[in-house]
Amino acid sequence: MKIVQNSLPRWTPTLSAALLILWSMAIAQSADLSADSLKLAPNVIKAPAYEAVETKYIVANGTSVYADHSFSSMPVAGELKRGDRVDVLAKVKGWEWVLVGKDGSGIGYVSISMLSPQDKYIP
Repeated sequence: MKIVQNSLPRWTPTLSAALLILWSMAIAQSADLSADSLKLAPNVIKAPAYEAVETKYIVANGTSVYADHSFSSMPVAGELKRGDRVDVLAKVKGWEWVLVGKDGSGIGYVSISMLSPQDKYIP
């Protein structure tokens, strides 16, 4: 019987430290945000859970702002036009929707697919 040695690279302290830093950054980017810490306009439905968002966004495709994190919900706050800067207050945890706001208060939800990170936006 022939014994085959593991061909995976050995873990070194430097590699372990680098992976720990990357993992910590991923956790920090998706940190939970208390739903109670967010102010919502009267017709906006509170999502079950939110994540903090650090990225600045610009509207890439015009879209309505919805009462809930679904295209089947009612539009509540009008339209966002391509090129508009948008204040993203939080991401709905487990969904590709964000809570957008005005003056620190959530006015509704937008699918993140309609937005572009500010540094990647092409006018």
